[in-house]
Amino acid sequence: MNLNMSNTISQRGQRFQFDVLIIGSGIAGLCYVLEFIALRPQARIALVTKGKLVHSNTFHAQGGIAAACSSEDIPAHIADTLKAGDGLCRSETVAAILEKGADSILYLLKQGVPFKRDAENQLLCGQEAGHSARRIYHVGDQTGAAIIETLIARLKQQPNVTVFEEHTAINLITQMESHQPGSVPEVIGAYILAESAGLIHTFIANAVILATGGAGKVYRYTSNPSVATGDGVAMAYRAGARVQGMEFYQFHPTLLYHSKRNNFLISEALRGEGAYLRLPGSGERFMQRYSPKHMELATRDVVARAIFTEIEQRNVDYVYLDIRHKDPHFLQQRFPMIYSNLLNVGLDLSRDLIPVVPAAHYMGGGILTDVQGRTDLKRLYAIGENAFTGLHGANRLASNSLLEGVVMGRHCAQVSCHDVDNTLQLSRPVRDWDSTSVVDLRRASQINVHWRGLRGEMSSYAGIIRTEAGLQDQLKLVLARKEMIEEYYWSYSITRDLIELRNIVLIAELIVRAALNRRNSSGGHYREDYTRHPQEGGEDLKKRALTS
Repeated sequence: MNLNMSNTISQRGQRFQFDVLIIGSGIAGLCYVLEFIALRPQARIALVTKGKLVHSNTFHAQGGIAAACSSEDIPAHIADTLKAGDGLCRSETVAAILEKGADSILYLLKQGVPFKRDAENQLLCGQEAGHSARRIYHVGDQTGAAIIETLIARLKQQPNVTVFEEHTAINLITQMESHQPGSVPEVIGAYILAESAGLIHTFIANAVILATGGAGKVYRYTSNPSVATGDGVAMAYRAGARVQGMEFYQFHPTLLYHSKRNNFLISEALRGEGAYLRLPGSGERFMQRYSPKHMELATRDVVARAIFTEIEQRNVDYVYLDIRHKDPHFLQQRFPMIYSNLLNVGLDLSRDLIPVVPAAHYMGGGILTDVQGRTDLKRLYAIGENAFTGLHGANRLASNSLLEGVVMGRHCAQVSCHDVDNTLQLSRPVRDWDSTSVVDLRRASQINVHWRGLRGEMSSYAGIIRTEAGLQDQLKLVLARKEMIEEYYWSYSITRDLIELRNIVLIAELIVRAALNRRNSSGGHYREDYTRHPQEGGEDLKKRALTS
């Protein structure tokens, strides 16, 4: 192929109008759809997903969903969450979401999720780091996949839901209801790329729900699938919504380090069931140097930082996870997916040490919302991982995110009925996509080199351990890349790769600026030059929200 060939094409697509537009098909988005259909059976709903319906962070969640299903355990669950959040959770949000634990498990059971049970048909609960009790409801080590497959089966029974797979959202469409001081933009739809046709459609809706998940692809190592590029946060920020907590990116301690598997997570539940962390060579357990009380069951930020430090100081590529002391039959029954996947790359969980590295796992920050998913902008909602409610504070407690997705999805469906019932009034005609653009394959190949450079830089300068000097260097690099990517965006044809790259470089900028602004170490944000935690026990995060 001659990469120097250039030509002009039209990308103008069709116009669609729906009552509700949902972008994203993880647990939050699917729960929203099912709840909304129950409330407004005749509503016309569009569900847009960048890959296939199953391509979401939820699908890859292994451990389970945290829920206190007895009233006696709710205070302890709240206390564990507040402790993990390092004093920066919103206490009212924590209570509002965690008190819905039992109701959320019952809801998923009614949908058909096959949570594991014992011989007496009682639901089984696992243990995970940071939890003071066994409250992790699971389907072995494939909980996310089981939930998503169950909810998708329910979704396919809904005749009023139109699913657009392999469609990538580009930008939100906004209008101003008035030009009076203090007036707030109103979101009325989105421009969306149909990947196979290369056309950009115009979607108009009474309410727009962002449920696009995380942004793990901003870092070199990530447990996230390739779709996790921060699209919802980037679009909302460009439209004028506030974002918050972007410095609190959570790194999972144990991603498999192997040349044949790039994104395979080794669940935290292994450490919950007694796995040890060991150094290469000596085989020494090292967590006593970082958390002598909790050892391998310390919170994720502590364990990830410990592994990163040992790797860096000893100049090794990984550390080992060791669960060889457990019964092989138990391991095969409790972790069947992990067991079989490791066998496929020549590792036996019951006999071999497993090489692991920390990896970007969960975006602790996001679009600033309340617990119902309301954003700063009218008719725009954000739920799930791309929202910042304050539940997780500076560090997410394991398996709380799936619970948040269920609760927020259902709450958001209830409050967004108001917008659907009040039909959108357009203040001016909406323009379809400007269709003239240039295809330049050589330039596209060159611009995509930014992917590798950006991800490596973010891991080095704005990853698990940060410094003022490193963050300042990274900001300069990010802004230089951003300028080049924006120039390409406005000059050439729109592709999924370009949309994702444009979003990732903006997410990188937001993370770096937030990390520079927070001059202390809190939860997942560790500043080596400001290691002391503030003594006041937290702050009003809303005052620190980044605005566009």
